Amino acid sequence: MAELSAAAIAGAARALVLAGRWRLAAELLDRAVPADEGERAVLAVADAEAAVDQDFWERTGGGSTALDRATAAVGGDQGVLAFDLEFIRLKHDYASELFGAGDGEPSWGPDGRDRGVAERLSSRAEALRDSAPDASRRANAAFYAGVIAENLRGDSAAGRACFQEALRCGEEAGDGLIMSYALRHLGYQEAEHGDRGRARDMLQRSMELRQRAGCVPLVLAQQFALAELAMDTGDVAWARTAADLVRTWGRALGDTWLVPAAESLLSGSAGSVG
Repeated sequence: MAELSAAAIAGAARALVLAGRWRLAAELLDRAVPADEGERAVLAVADAEAAVDQDFWERTGGGSTALDRATAAVGGDQGVLAFDLEFIRLKHDYASELFGAGDGEPSWGPDGRDRGVAERLSSRAEALRDSAPDASRRANAAFYAGVIAENLRGDSAAGRACFQEALRCGEEAGDGLIMSYALRHLGYQEAEHGDRGRARDMLQRSMELRQRAGCVPLVLAQQFALAELAMDTGDVAWARTAADLVRTWGRALGDTWLVPAAESLLSGSAGSVG
């Protein structure tokens, strides 16, 4: 049987994560036999990435343990792998602060939040952005600086500047997935400012990029964003059809975030999923 490198296995695991098949990704990584400590570190970081992503959508609580294992495997390495691990840790810590008690409902804005926690997360995101080894990683760090500013600190202007930077860097890198993130949040801001036509264009473009990347949970999130916009503009029938699709697929994935949001829209009490 042909042997696969750790990098190839990690890449396959990431493709499964994009599809929302977190358990299969974890099983693949668990069965892989690294040839040396370097490969062990590559696989451990990929496992942490999968666990943190699953934790975000399903609130499993498994991200911290996987991060600890990856930290031990990476050791004192200061290269790209260490950067990626710190970025995954930032994503985990951001989600932990956003979801708070872990009841499945995110908490938006600064009210009732420890301001120091949000400020420290901002500093970490900015440090990663400034030290990023390439445009794609800079785009991802800039995006997280944006969601921390907007969703945790309530600073939409700072968030917008970060999303614009993430979009520029994503375009430079040819990274359609991070471009989709930036366009989604810029689209939400356009809708809040009253330009629903421009918002729809941005959200639809984000949807296309996510479909090309094969990222099922993010496609569903974007479908829900378009459903919200349709509801706001009076296209109730389309909004309800889209929300029902999100609810059905979300249940199949085991999602704990989009499903309640879709049910709220269907019952007439929806709020943004951010």
